[in-house]
Amino acid sequence: MDNDDDILAYATGTKGGSVSSREPVEDFEEYVPDTVDNPDESFFDDALGTITTGIDPLEITEAGARLTGYITASHRPNVRLGTYVLVPYGDEDLFARVWKLQYLQEFEVDDATELHSRRMLKANNTNEIDYKFLAYLDPLCILSPAKAGLMRRMADRLPRPNTPILPVSEKLKIQTGLNIPTEGIFLGHLSVGGELVRTHASPPTVAYYLRNDYSMGDPLMFRHMLVCGSTGTGKTFLTKNILRQFLASDNQYLVRGEQGRKKNPCLVIMDPQDEYSQLFEDNAEIGYADEVTFAEEDVLHGGHQDTRTFLASVDGQSYPGKSRAQQMEFTIPFELVRNNSWLISAAELTENQYIGLELLLEDYFRTPANHTYQGFTDFIADEGTRSVYVDSGKIHESSYDAIVRKVKNRSFSKVFDQPAKPITEILDEVFKPGRVSVFPTEYINNSRIRDLITLTLMTIVVDNKLSTSGNDSVKKTPVLLALDEAHRYLSGAMSAHSRRIVSRFADAARQGRKETLGLFLITQDPQDIDDTVLKQINSRIILNLSNDNAINALNVPLEFEKRIPYLRKGQMIIQSPDNSDIVEVTGLHKCVVKHA
Repeated sequence: MDNDDDILAYATGTKGGSVSSREPVEDFEEYVPDTVDNPDESFFDDALGTITTGIDPLEITEAGARLTGYITASHRPNVRLGTYVLVPYGDEDLFARVWKLQYLQEFEVDDATELHSRRMLKANNTNEIDYKFLAYLDPLCILSPAKAGLMRRMADRLPRPNTPILPVSEKLKIQTGLNIPTEGIFLGHLSVGGELVRTHASPPTVAYYLRNDYSMGDPLMFRHMLVCGSTGTGKTFLTKNILRQFLASDNQYLVRGEQGRKKNPCLVIMDPQDEYSQLFEDNAEIGYADEVTFAEEDVLHGGHQDTRTFLASVDGQSYPGKSRAQQMEFTIPFELVRNNSWLISAAELTENQYIGLELLLEDYFRTPANHTYQGFTDFIADEGTRSVYVDSGKIHESSYDAIVRKVKNRSFSKVFDQPAKPITEILDEVFKPGRVSVFPTEYINNSRIRDLITLTLMTIVVDNKLSTSGNDSVKKTPVLLALDEAHRYLSGAMSAHSRRIVSRFADAARQGRKETLGLFLITQDPQDIDDTVLKQINSRIILNLSNDNAINALNVPLEFEKRIPYLRKGQMIIQSPDNSDIVEVTGLHKCVVKHA
């Protein structure tokens, strides 16, 4: 190679020294990487990004996983914490959730300087492609084809590097991935960060249902439900929408001892604000478009005609309330106190006073007379009676006098044995299958009387459900007991009467499935509900709460706990381990019945 021509000829494969006379070179076969056969352009447009190993290695262990994805610039505004994604393997899909987002520099530059900051403040010309946007994925499960659609299993394999990360556009994959039933009691629509999750289905939203059949044990109605949220977060609005769904004519449950017979549930509501009687009335704001959407997702709407309002007869009080449903007045007979002394012991009795009261009640109910509140107060006020108990040492004189003083309360005289039908004689009217029985107490201006009425109804339900000889109207009817301001009656306070109430109610909660009793508790202070009752609640619907003690009492996973103070009206976290993974849900924007 004496000259440049020789070098060029050698490099180009020509013979001789002349470039112009070189022979043609045989073309090499161009390398083309493997691609998807007949790729759908929308597949690439929809992909959020790809799995990458450039930042962290891909790793999966029994304790957890490290999966990192690079998100393309055009999709970055749509990816947020909690976004659900799919990573295809080919034969099955990894269903995952974004748990961490991160920006990294594409090119090394020091942007933490005074000069750079001032320049950006004057004219921010940041380009997304100058940065890496990374999404860290939490693998929830693997979705595999099955005979009846899809099945989910533990995430036990890694996706290949550079595999596309896809949004979840199929409703069935989201429902299967989160273990959400495809039918049942409608609670709302799946959402992430307040934005509804949308698919390519019609309707595009993903309905969240509570399991309501016997396919996997008893319906979750009998594992009890809690709705909690601060004042003004929409508890009553949401509760009306949920309770209405239990009132379908074909919604029936097995009854113990009835040899496979099914009955519609009776819905009993303790209503301190006089709001739930509106279950009887339609919402005039619901239009044709709403009805079409409701029909597509099996959402019941419209007033329930078999709604009754039961009013306690209280001396000096009358009901001027909102209810347009049929009304029936009742009184509380003192006879109920025979086995439920706590009904008149809520007046801050000490332990010794409570024991003395029970002794007096026991002896009084042994007498053959007609047992009334007035009769009992006359009995304990009698000097002869006092001498018998004090002189014998059965009750200390100071305790006896305190009992008399506290039991002879004008509140009790206004509510016991009033001129109306005793509640014990109209149980077949209250606990009727398919009926909504509402007990408003707002019209009563005495809080002690309101509490007495509520405790009486709780006692009737619990005693008849747990007793082998309970009233058939109660015992043989599926009952959903909705208790608003539940913290007032199921508090963890340590007074004697509180312990007895909570203990009895906890027993009822434990046997709810067997006795077809479902508790629906509504409160703004879940931390005040006794732990023995709270532990029996399987489904917890959590709206906005700002009280740290309330949030901590619910034992929500940290990633969802942080969201609770920021939930907007209508947003909720649903924690129901026997129904689905914990999820965020947004309720309907319209009430399915009247809500004023």
